[in-house]
Amino acid sequence: MKALVSIPKGTVFDTFFTPENIRLAEELGELLWHNGTEQMTESELAQRIGDCDTYVTLWKSPALTASVLDCAPNLKLLVHLGSTVVPFVSDEMWKRGIRVISGFDYFAESTAEGAIAYILAAQRRIPYYNQRLCKEGVWKSPDDYTDGLIRKTVGIVGYGGVGRYVAKMLSAFRIKLKVYDIREISAAEKAQYGIEQCSLEALFSSSDIISLHLPYNPSTHHLIDDRLLSMIKKNALLVNTARGSIIDQAAMTKHLVNGDFRAALDVLEEEPISPADPLVGLENVLLTPHQAGPTFNLRPIITEELLREAADFIDRDLPLKNEIQKEYVAQMSRH
Repeated sequence: MKALVSIPKGTVFDTFFTPENIRLAEELGELLWHNGTEQMTESELAQRIGDCDTYVTLWKSPALTASVLDCAPNLKLLVHLGSTVVPFVSDEMWKRGIRVISGFDYFAESTAEGAIAYILAAQRRIPYYNQRLCKEGVWKSPDDYTDGLIRKTVGIVGYGGVGRYVAKMLSAFRIKLKVYDIREISAAEKAQYGIEQCSLEALFSSSDIISLHLPYNPSTHHLIDDRLLSMIKKNALLVNTARGSIIDQAAMTKHLVNGDFRAALDVLEEEPISPADPLVGLENVLLTPHQAGPTFNLRPIITEELLREAADFIDRDLPLKNEIQKEYVAQMSRH
């Protein structure tokens, strides 16, 4: 394997390429490193990719455009250490038969774990009680309450990689599970998790907790609009660990300011959020800075496993385990 790693050196690089992973990469093949601290440009990529058979990317790496591919006659594999590969692939790349693997499944499982964590934190009001105890010195009051997840009705919007993991994790809580997806879920999978596949309207109007797991693309932009938001039950919980622009944020803000329901939001339309945003400081809103997944401990694991998979494919002609097919890319988020 001869691989070009396009990721600039620095803090993010170090979380994926630990010293152990750097040694592993150099044992697996000939590695060309991008030693700059700024992201490699498309022209720099074209100049360096040469006779490499593998191209390793992360967020903001340059794409495999036709002009880059003209300089890479031996390229066989794109290895993306992130999740969605939409920004890095091209029609020309698919035409040339270049294969793609990514950390999508690892990201999906970790994001599902994050969604469960946010649900539990919001239901049990953990941030609120921690703040009150540590900052105000209040131990308990007669009006205190917590909610839970066990035996709740939970709606999952989007039954792709993340949604499936969420359904699996939720099964431990004996919940009633409703799912919306544009594709029909198999009878076996419905039976396994007790899924009731239903419309968005039925899901939004009946769920105690709604968790969004759709990819972001033109068809899902503001799919969750004021009409659907108005159907959410009083004090139900809306969780978004997908992409902010799936929701009409202005409409959602109106409802949250009115106290119509609660929300745990890991993603927003504009990131980072402004301190002056009306969502900041609302007692019924849990905000986190787009970090549902993957957790940092998984980054070197993803790197190690994808590097080994790449070397096995290039040098030993072994099958790919984390391959992303062209047909599936259309279902992935644009960013």
